[in-house]
Amino acid sequence: MKEEEKRAVKKAVEPPPFLRRSRVRTEILMYLYSTYPKASQPDEIAQKTGIELKTVLRGLTGKGGGFMESDALLKQGVVEQIEQGGSTYYRLTESFKSMLESMRKTQGEDKKVKGVFPGGLKRR
Repeated sequence: MKEEEKRAVKKAVEPPPFLRRSRVRTEILMYLYSTYPKASQPDEIAQKTGIELKTVLRGLTGKGGGFMESDALLKQGVVEQIEQGGSTYYRLTESFKSMLESMRKTQGEDKKVKGVFPGGLKRR
């Protein structure tokens, strides 16, 4: 593989900045990836990830606490909000799911590239 191609592969598997800065957003995202295409309520995400409900909501919406709204999973377009029967659910977007799978495939093809997320990119 040429040096230029190697650099392109490395760049392709680097997680976006809004994920590198937040273990919470990464864990929420990976939980939603593991349950795709099912949508989940924030309390379910909190229970399954072990993250406080307020913190899950901040990671999803960016409102309150130490999270920037511009880095929120909703604002970044990686999750979608679904209102159903008076309840709010969140689901990974199809486009971001495809991007994660592409990153996973690229990661597997180039063993020299470090993992995209801690522990690799796996479905639960």
